[in-house]
Amino acid sequence: MGSKRVGLARVQALIEGLKREINLSSTTLKGPVKGFRIVTASTELGLADSGTTILVNPAATTLIQLPGVNEVPTGWNVTIIIDEQDGGTMDQKVNIGTKSGEFFNGFLIASDGGGSVKADPSSNDFITCSTNSTCGEIFNILNDGTFMHATGNIVDASDTLFADAAG
Repeated sequence: MGSKRVGLARVQALIEGLKREINLSSTTLKGPVKGFRIVTASTELGLADSGTTILVNPAATTLIQLPGVNEVPTGWNVTIIIDEQDGGTMDQKVNIGTKSGEFFNGFLIASDGGGSVKADPSSNDFITCSTNSTCGEIFNILNDGTFMHATGNIVDASDTLFADAAG
């Protein structure tokens, strides 16, 4: 009986049609590039933004609206970096918001010696970055199925914080 050849298109179709996880232990994937997006105005993020780094260089007060925890799968994640291209403080405010009725869980670590900012998962639905926030502050946000879990590195705990309303 010999072996039967299977064409590349057929193998690709079989792999794409899998309805289960593939264990790639001890496997190295080469070549993928992480998604990247520059945002200069208010925007709403969605399913396709998962795994993307969002660089926010605001032209005016900007809202980055996250999807609802039930609108995207558990594990949906983004990295958000605020940026002014000059290395100084922000010229405009940036707000990162959860959907109405949803809240953040997590903490922001400040390098100013002011400690950290901890989210109140019963009321904080925004991360607010004031015009005194520093270019390069970064936020990693993950849908854990209940909350948008946020961790981040900031400079001053009084300039960038979790809040109940947009700044």
